[in-house]
Amino acid sequence: MNNKKEILDYLKKSQYDNLNIINFIESYSIHHFERVGDSVFIKGTSDRKWSYISSKSKNELQLIKGKLTKEDKCFAIIEDWMLPILTEEAKVKWKLSTTRLILTRDVDLPKSTCKTENLTLEDSKFIYDNSDYKELLSIDYIKERITNGISSCVRINGNPVAWGMTQDDGAIGFLHTLPEYRKNGYAKAVTLDLIKKVKSAQKIPFVHIEESNENSMKLAMGLGFQKDRMVHWLEIE
Repeated sequence: MNNKKEILDYLKKSQYDNLNIINFIESYSIHHFERVGDSVFIKGTSDRKWSYISSKSKNELQLIKGKLTKEDKCFAIIEDWMLPILTEEAKVKWKLSTTRLILTRDVDLPKSTCKTENLTLEDSKFIYDNSDYKELLSIDYIKERITNGISSCVRINGNPVAWGMTQDDGAIGFLHTLPEYRKNGYAKAVTLDLIKKVKSAQKIPFVHIEESNENSMKLAMGLGFQKDRMVHWLEIE
C-alpha cells in the first residue's frame, strides 16, 4: 500500500484523525508514500519539504524514524507523544505548537452582517507585511494559497482590513484584523465566510490556534469548534 489512492482510502477510515495529511496529499505533489504497520509516512512539498506521519504506535514511529534521511528536516502535525522520539539526539531549529479545533458538520452557524469577498494576488505583500509569522512565511506561499486555497476578507476603500484563508493542509488560518479595525465583528465575518466555503468544497472546517491567542480561541469555540489535540510543526537541524 504505497500509492496515493490506497493511502488516501486507508487514511479516510479515520478521517478526523487524519484531516491534515489527507488534505495535503490531495493538494500537493507527494514524492513518498509508505505504510509501516498501521502507520503512514509521506513526504511532499508546499512552502517547504514536509514530512507527515499518521501513527498511534511508538514502535512504528521508531521504525519510521529509522527511514528518515538527512533531507527530512521539516515535520507537520506532530502530536505530543511523537516529539520525544523524533527530536531525540536532534537540535530543533524552530517549533510552532497549536491546538487543533474541529467544527462538526451539524453545528448551526449565525449569519454574518458584514460583506466579504475573496483575496487577490495584489493583496499578497500587504498580508505578509502585516503577519505575525513572517519568519515562517513567504510572499510566494501566500500567493499560492490565494490562488489554490480558499480565502475571504473584509475591504474598506478597496483595501483588506481583515482576512483569512486556508493553509496548505486545509486548515482555516491567516486570520488577522488590522488593529484599528478590531472589535467590529470583521474576524467573525471572515471566519463564517471561510467555514461556508470550506463546507461547500465538501471539506471539514478546522483551525490551529496557539493557546495564548485568547481572542481567536474564544471566537472559534463560540462558533462551535471543539478542541481536538495539540499539534506541532518543527524543523530539525
